Amino acid sequence: MKLLTVTVPCYNSAAYMERCVDSLLPGGDAMDVVIIDDGSTDETGAIADRYAARCPGIVRVIHQPNGGHGAGINQGLRNALGLYFKVVDSDDRLDKESLLALLGVLERYSAPDNQIDLIVNNYVYDQTGHEAVFSVNYRVAMKPDQVQTWEEMRRFPVHKQFMIHSLAYRTQLLRDIPLVLPEHTFYEDNLYIYQPLPYTKRVYFLDRPLYGYFIGRADQSIAEQNILRRLDQISLITEQVATTYTLKQLKALPKTLCGYMINNCAGLLATTSALQFIKNTEESLAMNQHMWKAIRDFDEDFYQKLRHHPLGYVASPQGETGRRTLVGGYRFVRKIIRF
Repeated sequence: MKLLTVTVPCYNSAAYMERCVDSLLPGGDAMDVVIIDDGSTDETGAIADRYAARCPGIVRVIHQPNGGHGAGINQGLRNALGLYFKVVDSDDRLDKESLLALLGVLERYSAPDNQIDLIVNNYVYDQTGHEAVFSVNYRVAMKPDQVQTWEEMRRFPVHKQFMIHSLAYRTQLLRDIPLVLPEHTFYEDNLYIYQPLPYTKRVYFLDRPLYGYFIGRADQSIAEQNILRRLDQISLITEQVATTYTLKQLKALPKTLCGYMINNCAGLLATTSALQFIKNTEESLAMNQHMWKAIRDFDEDFYQKLRHHPLGYVASPQGETGRRTLVGGYRFVRKIIRF
């Protein structure tokens, strides 16, 4: 039985993907590594094929026309053989000892009547020549190395947010929703994080730095110049996140999960708004207004809740002073993390 499917979406990743794939192989036969060659025009496909030939039964390759990161995740999920599912980007890595610990946990919770829905792990930021320049953990809210329900967790501080790097879901849970991410769109990982959470009941916190998230490449989607260039896409994704669940639906969730979901929405709105204000064009400011209007049209109660949230308040147009405050906070966070 395959415990963990790791899907690796690749587009022209030849220069760095081997570091990623090599970091997955220590998991051995328990691993189902699915490399998605998303219409690459470099040697990505050939490199992936060599791994599949060298590691039969562990590494598989799917070649597909270019559809974007979301299409790669969708394809990986459709073809997953593992009981649990994780996404690892082609320029990132997993820590060997943490991976082996994760597989040990998944083995303990592999029986049909004892499975968990979500595994949360810590992660670190890497830069060229500097691994683990900044680390993120969830000890403030979650009990380390044990199964827990949302009712048993403490409140998540507003700044303590999940990233796609910190989550692995039970594969069937994602299929049952069903989770289908938009194609040809960046920043869809925010939907991957947010949409499945209300379906999770039993959660395990792996208090280890499993994921190494690489930052610093100029062509990365999270580079500010690229985000500003694709501002329409992140604005659309933010709208889609905030219009997934009504406030009534969120309030029906455990209190800790409800609070987390609201904070997550408000934080995404603040980040997106900061970028809209940084670009500061007629078009970008119209995106901000459209974003808020879409939320209000979807659910007036949720709109009001977000507008009165500390992050939501500064994320809506508040004049020049409010915009400077939001942009300054955004810049400070990026400097701390060394984006």
